[in-house]
Amino acid sequence: MDRYDRDTLYHIAGKCDAFEHVIHAMGYGYSLLNVSPENFIRSCDYCINWMDGTCRIFRNSL
Repeated sequence: MDRYDRDTLYHIAGKCDAFEHVIHAMGYGYSLLNVSPENFIRSCDYCINWMDGTCRIFRNSL
């Protein structure tokens, strides 16, 4: 993950329509893990599509 700076990961995820957080995808729900929609952080590396930076949307946004 050190290949990409945190600001880039936040910026791209913030505009991505396909973003789905791994917590949500696993069916745990945000409240169970003490994550609220108000302080929820969208970052590419928290997305199910991330795949260690091989996500097509991420690659096309660089």
